[in-house]
Amino acid sequence: MAGPIPRGRKDAGASQLTRAAAVQATAGPALSISPPQMTSRHPAHDDLVQEVRSWYIQDFPALGKVVTRRRFGYYSLNPKTNYCDIHILEPFDPAEAHTFLEDVKAFYGECRVHIFTHGRAVDNRLSAALEQVGFIRSAAMLYLAHVNTGVSPKVGSGPARIEPVTHTNLPDYAVTKLKAFAGSEEEPAPAAVEAEMANRQAELNAGGAFLIARVRAEAAAIIGWFEGPDRYIFNLATRAPYRNQGIARQLLSRVIADTCALGKRSLLIATDPADTPVQFYRRLGFVDEIYWKGTWLFDGSSSR
Repeated sequence: MAGPIPRGRKDAGASQLTRAAAVQATAGPALSISPPQMTSRHPAHDDLVQEVRSWYIQDFPALGKVVTRRRFGYYSLNPKTNYCDIHILEPFDPAEAHTFLEDVKAFYGECRVHIFTHGRAVDNRLSAALEQVGFIRSAAMLYLAHVNTGVSPKVGSGPARIEPVTHTNLPDYAVTKLKAFAGSEEEPAPAAVEAEMANRQAELNAGGAFLIARVRAEAAAIIGWFEGPDRYIFNLATRAPYRNQGIARQLLSRVIADTCALGKRSLLIATDPADTPVQFYRRLGFVDEIYWKGTWLFDGSSSR
């Protein structure tokens, strides 16, 4: 990958593909895309597991992300956006959950903090203790890989016109993403658009790429990913009036075909394993399970 996934803002990775309101990928006209065999496994599966793991334990200066290693895990902060998260890669003694809570408060104060338990074994060991001291369970994250088998997928046309994102149309991307994630057509506040554009520009500068899907002249949906030997999709969203028309499918299919044509090893996507889109992704060929994380929230005042 081009570098660690940008966890320095609210919607990086997790958020983008696990919100049902933002991801509309299951319905609409079918495109002619042939998924690989369901047994497809990433040729470097074990190495990629370690790579995904590494994204969360190192700084990402291009996006302002700073990581501090502490007793209970890796504490991350992005001063530009005030996005805070903690990654627990190894379980600690559940009896120390209250001590962990106090450490979170001491480090982050009253900020909202997302806590990620890496792997089902870690999550299973800590879940009862985390809940007991006041952390709030949120949707898990499952990373799936679409492996390049050397057979180019056949992609048909869809209802939208797709264009790459440049500095000129970056505002359209930002507004579309905000409306899609909000599930509302209300115009976002200028400050929110400005902040969104700053985040997206930072991602472009850090090796990101984006597409906009337009229906007639209107920006209807967006997709974003990071380049590397294995591409990683971190944004996929459709505005509410344009859902159930197959536009997300069209965007995703376009990126799949392009990934194969460029000879990339695979295309990764993260999603809530309990949400509807995961089945859609599997049907398109995202069948190799690379990584799993549990998600918890500290709301800035949780304590019991």
